[in-house]
Amino acid sequence: MATLLALEDFSLGEDAMALNKAFEGWSTNRKGMIRILGHRNADQRKQIRLAYQEIYQEDLNKKLKSELSGDFEY
Repeated sequence: MATLLALEDFSLGEDAMALNKAFEGWSTNRKGMIRILGHRNADQRKQIRLAYQEIYQEDLNKKLKSELSGDFEY
């Protein structure tokens, strides 16, 4: 995944919670996911994945794959 512009100051917990919130409801909030993951570098995304696992006891990669389909696939 290409990085648009990585933020220096970000919160792993807030990012994990925002991603979880993006998965709620009838449809996935893809813009919210892009806003987070598209503005984090590879190391930051790995840290978010680990934080998500710790908070929700669920693999973020598997969650993304289950939520994304069609023209916007993981």
